[in-house]
Amino acid sequence: MQTFKRLLVAFACLFAAIACYVFGIPAGGAVFLVLGLLLEGMFWFQLTRRRERNN
Repeated sequence: MQTFKRLLVAFACLFAAIACYVFGIPAGGAVFLVLGLLLEGMFWFQLTRRRERNN
């Protein structure tokens, strides 16, 4: 279940980043472009981070 939650958050960040790109590019909103970059970075971080093991 933990993996499912992590993937759900990752894809929510991806869709939010795409929405920020779509809104920011035509409007010239640098804030939305930066927010899109941050959200996309969170997406990639969620997908590439390693699972913690309990020893």
